[in-house]
Amino acid sequence: MKHANRTLIATVLACSLAACHVPDTTMENGAIRLYGDVVTLHVDGASEANIAADGGFTVGGNAVVVTPAERALLAQYNQSVRDVRNTGLAIGKAGVSMATKAITTAVSSSSGNADKATKAGSDRIEKLSLDICKDTAAIKDAQDQLAAQLVAFKPYAAIVSADDVASCEKDAKD
Repeated sequence: MKHANRTLIATVLACSLAACHVPDTTMENGAIRLYGDVVTLHVDGASEANIAADGGFTVGGNAVVVTPAERALLAQYNQSVRDVRNTGLAIGKAGVSMATKAITTAVSSSSGNADKATKAGSDRIEKLSLDICKDTAAIKDAQDQLAAQLVAFKPYAAIVSADDVASCEKDAKD
């Protein structure tokens, strides 16, 4: 019995420790990851970079000196990634709400009301999906400006492409 308890405790501890490094959000096939309020960038052939919420920038664990304008762009990049996460959470909540309302309405009244509830939820999800696309476009805008101004950011300058933004908008409207 003691061995089983130790094994269980060790397993829970290992899972807890492993979970400490699970990102809150992952974008662009893992090239952008959000851990709390720190954005981590990963591209092949370059060191991992981190962008703090205040615009602090590190590459390979080393702080990069940035101008106030660059710091503001880095903070914008970070905020836009956090906005994607927050909007994604809102989409999930809207989906659950839509399903709950549709089921409740279908059980308690006519299907016409269920259709209205489903349509309202669907419209909300579409709007939020477009918001994610706007946030992705803001990431690309900050990315492009940073690539032009900050040499240390250039390896990360192609993470979000114009095609990614256009594809997001197309998918959101479909």
